[in-house]
Amino acid sequence: MADDKITSVIKCQNIAPIENLTREIKSSSLKMGVFANNGSGKTFLSRLFRLTEKQDKLVLDENGKSPTDKLLTFGKNSGTFSFKITDKDGNVKDDFSISVTKGQIPTIPDTKYLYHTFNQDYVEQNIRVLGYEKDSDIQGFILGKVNIDLKDDEDNLAKIAKEGEQLKEQVETEINTYVEENISNIQNIKRLSEYAYLKPNEIFQGVEKDLFEVSKSIDDLFADYNKIKSVPENLADIGTVDRVNISFQTLNEIKENLNKEFSLSSLAEDFKEKIKSKQAFVETGMTLLSDTENNSCPFCEQELQESAISLIDNYTKYLNDTEAKTIKQFKGNIELLSNIIASLKVIETANSKRLNLFNEYKTKYIPSSEDEELSSLNIEEAEQAIQSLIEIIEEKLKDISKSVVVENSVIENIEKHQTLLNNSIDTNNEKINSINAKKNGISEENKAVRKEICKCAYNNLVETHKTNIKSIFQLREQWKTLDTEIKKKKEQQKVSKKEKVASTIKTVLNYFFSDKYTLDEETFRLVFYKNTLEKDQAKDVLSEGEKNIIAFAYYIGDTHLKVESEDDYEKLFFIIDDPISSMDFTHVYTLCGVIRDISKIIDKLNRERLIIFTHNNDFMRVLTANNIVDKKLLLKKGELKDFNNNLTVPYINHLMDVYNIARKNEVANHTTANSIRHIIETLTKFQNVDISKDGIAEYIRKNIPNDTKSYTLINDLSHGGWRSEQSPITEDDYKDVCETIVKHIEKDFKGQIEYCEKFNNN
Repeated sequence: MADDKITSVIKCQNIAPIENLTREIKSSSLKMGVFANNGSGKTFLSRLFRLTEKQDKLVLDENGKSPTDKLLTFGKNSGTFSFKITDKDGNVKDDFSISVTKGQIPTIPDTKYLYHTFNQDYVEQNIRVLGYEKDSDIQGFILGKVNIDLKDDEDNLAKIAKEGEQLKEQVETEINTYVEENISNIQNIKRLSEYAYLKPNEIFQGVEKDLFEVSKSIDDLFADYNKIKSVPENLADIGTVDRVNISFQTLNEIKENLNKEFSLSSLAEDFKEKIKSKQAFVETGMTLLSDTENNSCPFCEQELQESAISLIDNYTKYLNDTEAKTIKQFKGNIELLSNIIASLKVIETANSKRLNLFNEYKTKYIPSSEDEELSSLNIEEAEQAIQSLIEIIEEKLKDISKSVVVENSVIENIEKHQTLLNNSIDTNNEKINSINAKKNGISEENKAVRKEICKCAYNNLVETHKTNIKSIFQLREQWKTLDTEIKKKKEQQKVSKKEKVASTIKTVLNYFFSDKYTLDEETFRLVFYKNTLEKDQAKDVLSEGEKNIIAFAYYIGDTHLKVESEDDYEKLFFIIDDPISSMDFTHVYTLCGVIRDISKIIDKLNRERLIIFTHNNDFMRVLTANNIVDKKLLLKKGELKDFNNNLTVPYINHLMDVYNIARKNEVANHTTANSIRHIIETLTKFQNVDISKDGIAEYIRKNIPNDTKSYTLINDLSHGGWRSEQSPITEDDYKDVCETIVKHIEKDFKGQIEYCEKFNNN
């Protein structure tokens, strides 16, 4: 009847510490991890699996002892080991048994699976004895499934390669010719990093990338480059335009004066009208008259008569009057405003000149500014606004005694137009300064255009050759696909075992060391940072941890020595016994990665079968936590149980040992002191974090009754164990110590002891 699980049955009698073991294991795959403390018998199990490999012919020694005698339990003359696997459909995949009798050579059965074992025996016999060098004397081939005529495929491969190479050479020639004829002759362009984009390999890669953003066509860029080259050495800067600068304080004073009522002179109106029409002339004459020393006219030099003197007195009286002064002031205001209008026209004219010069510079010399435009200035509305104020003043002059109210909008309108004009002037000046800076730093402009030329040429070359380049890529893919198929077909015929072993070892070494260590495929010597080690040098160069890594890499490589044909890969079964001795923990993770990827490293391995034995908690934790093994087992006291993941915590393991001595009458051993120390350190750290010797002693003093001998024993054991010059600790002493610790934990952490009780009852 079919089952949804694989059934494995392992039986073991009188094999070292395992006197009577029978366990049926249900699992979804044949990837098992077995955790066992030292002395539990895991290494003996790995040796029994290794017997099936028939490594060497077994013979009795000169004393009549068999090499397998050491596998037997003390005091026993015979033992047996059997292993049976039934798949999910009920088919028996392997079923073998080995009988071991003291003083006899056992009969080694044929197995359906090919067991490949890594343990210390493997290391001693295959690696350490050779000084951690790999035996290069590897003969034979691995036979494939079929024998295929590859001539047509190889002819087609050569045809594709030739066609691709010819097309590649044609495209490269056209690219190089274009660059040489159109780009390379531009002065200093080869110094630019962008010039490297024009190499054929960059153009080829560009087919799969985005093109550069460019502003112009290549012809326009060439034209720009020629413009920049033609800039005269001493080309003058374009001058900036003056801003409009009207004093609005003065305008507001005019506004206030217009609103005032000024007193008029008492002189006759007809007399005042005559003076008003020629006030400036009269004022000038009066000034000249005051400079003469007699009563002569400053113009005709005739002596002034009484009537003339009287008239002059009237002139003086009027000119000193408020009316005359006010009229003079308002006329001065008109002149001021007229001058402002005149200055606007000057600014407008200057701006027009700058505009024309700017257009000339950008068209002839500075192409990067060709999209910039200077604004024309329209002063008409500003003139009208100022003129409206002039007209108001002229109206005031008709009768200064009347108040003229000036609306705020009149002044605001003038200010608005000044702001608008200055905004245009400021914007124009910024553009003028920019083009001047470009002109004065024309080398940067030149460089920018040359860079743009390179990018535009790159785009053009990619677009021009895109079709052919894609054809080249397609031919390359066809070549790769066909080449891979040919290689696979060749591998199906026969593969050198030596090549496969070397390739696999190099792959595994790369997992651990990257380029630090690899393997020379010819000499099979280790290579240390590209330096091939001399004979017998490896054992002196490698650390202890590295030696174990090298041994494991050789073990994985030796997998290929187990097979004779490609079909044999489907029969492989890996037995691995504690491969992590002396390794840094980072290498433990890497080793787990190698085991996880074993079907990738050995490419013909479609299904992994493995049993990993270990006594290392952390290694077991990584194996289980990362699902590298599916079935987790615990070998303890000759029994094989399901493994509880909690036991990957060392504290729980040590507590189990102490509990069994205290409550299950087990005998203390050489590891008991270490268990006591670990428990006390863990409890101390949990409570106080500090795990110094003083911290441990303080914890014992506070928590262990000081009226018992247990206090002294625990304190001493937790600081390094009993000293040889003192009386040895008896089994009863150990039992008392363990019971004291269990009671303390039971009091404060009752669940931990309940877990130990429950686990022991399972």
